[in-house]
Amino acid sequence: MNLFDSKAYHLHHQRAKKTFHAHNFLYAHVEKELTARLQDFRKQFQTSLGLSAYPLSITQENTSLFEEFFVLSEDSFDLIISCLQAHWINNLPDLLKGIHSALKNEGLFLGALFGGNTLIELRESLLQAELELKGGATARIAPMLHPADAPSLLSQSSFFMPVVDRETITVTYPSLTHLMKDLQGMGETNKLFERPKGMTSRHLFEKAENLYVKKYSANGLLPATFEIIYLTGWRKD
Repeated sequence: MNLFDSKAYHLHHQRAKKTFHAHNFLYAHVEKELTARLQDFRKQFQTSLGLSAYPLSITQENTSLFEEFFVLSEDSFDLIISCLQAHWINNLPDLLKGIHSALKNEGLFLGALFGGNTLIELRESLLQAELELKGGATARIAPMLHPADAPSLLSQSSFFMPVVDRETITVTYPSLTHLMKDLQGMGETNKLFERPKGMTSRHLFEKAENLYVKKYSANGLLPATFEIIYLTGWRKD
């Protein structure tokens, strides 16, 4: 079953590229974190691939998981790094198996993707607002990987010495509008096939913001949680 709309992915990121430099703080932070983790390994990587919507400075080759002819050839790289893109993949287990096959023996995989607690405040506020106004709710924020499920995914994909850890980043915004502009600027707005196709009504948006403020606001600011799940695994034949 396809949860995510790849056409929406392309459209959102094409729009985001124009002003991405003004909204790229999470990507910059995660790339820096991945770089630091890579430096912990006393190993020289000769062939490296970055999988990201935006090119990584730490890999020789870069491509998006959503390129039309994206294929991972077997035994091709001794380092593959995936940065904040895999949470939009319809079949994450198959992707991890493909990455494992694309690594050479004793090759390393480093990955980072948004976890299930990402935007939990926004998710709950929109859900409650729609329930109160319409008596039902639609999917407005994508389901994401829970950290507890990540180790088994790596193990099932045959990774050796799998390691999973998480980081929680809380960003504060003066309003819900400012948060939505950041999400649009990162290309991280709703890509679900079953998403509402029209514009969110102003009434729903205002109701959600009121609920957001009432439940989560501190000192007049709205907190937004971003959970980053880091994956590490080796191929060892």
